[in-house]
Amino acid sequence: MFARAVNEDATIQAAMKDFILYKIDAEKGEGVELAKKYEIRGYPTFVAINSKGEVTDSWVGYGGAESWSQTALMAAADPRTIPEKKKAFEAEPTAGLAVCLANDASTSYDFAGAVDYYRQARELNPAGAGDYTQQILTFMYYGSQGGAFTFDEVEKEAQLALNTTDPSPEEKVDLALMVRNMARQTGNSERAVPYIKAALKATKGSTDEGVLKNRTHLEIDYALLVDKDKDKALKLFRSTFSDGWQENADKLNNFAWWCFENDVNLEEAQKMALKGVELADSDGNRANILDTVAEICNKLGNCDEAVAHMERAVELDPEKKYFQEQLVRFQKVLEEKQTG
Repeated sequence: MFARAVNEDATIQAAMKDFILYKIDAEKGEGVELAKKYEIRGYPTFVAINSKGEVTDSWVGYGGAESWSQTALMAAADPRTIPEKKKAFEAEPTAGLAVCLANDASTSYDFAGAVDYYRQARELNPAGAGDYTQQILTFMYYGSQGGAFTFDEVEKEAQLALNTTDPSPEEKVDLALMVRNMARQTGNSERAVPYIKAALKATKGSTDEGVLKNRTHLEIDYALLVDKDKDKALKLFRSTFSDGWQENADKLNNFAWWCFENDVNLEEAQKMALKGVELADSDGNRANILDTVAEICNKLGNCDEAVAHMERAVELDPEKKYFQEQLVRFQKVLEEKQTG
């Protein structure tokens, strides 16, 4: 997206008058060593350096032309190195320096550090609380994947965003999706309901294509969590697929896995997943879908079938430790069932 925008967007082109953009493929050639040198962990990552090769700014992701240009111009306006900026912040903290240091921390996946700096920015500049809180939530979400934050900690910040920073309808949708994902992963799905309700209320009547797409996903969760209507949720979920999806292995697997996760329509889900196995274009993909089939069989009580499907998955992808662990797991379930 950025590669196209840099050649077409006037805002980005105007910002680039203050620096030279040099693109590196961090997974090939000299890019591999440069990625190690500058501790690149995610893509795209933007690193501002001076003539000595010292880092003066860095940030991850392209959040749109206006956001990117603003960050880039701030980087160009303050050529001090990151260590110099840290010393300056300790001596006289400002919101601008806090944001810069937060973004730099995030490039090395120090999400706890990034959150701490953004919280300081929010204290130093209350007028920007809404934007800072959104960034805090983003970094807390990513950090939670590695155990840096608990769901309770994220939800506390989410409540602050919902109740005190007056998020836009689009931001309420993003917030609801984030909380929903974390709540589901941690077995706290019901706690996502207030955010789902707020997002659906805020976007009622919206004609924005992106909002409508995400709104449908939230309506699915509403049907499951509030209406307790699995048939309605299944109908809504089917509507998210484009024509011909039943001939696509990945989409068949996605459909089957959703059914498994939500304990809906399991018999059809198993058939769809098995069809996906037949359509898959590689042994690794077949093994992944067989894992879905095995999970569904296990949930249906067909433990012997679950074992058989995982045995085949291990044969197809013997190097993947996860499949071996799954096979052992299903074998234990089958043994317990047989011994009563």
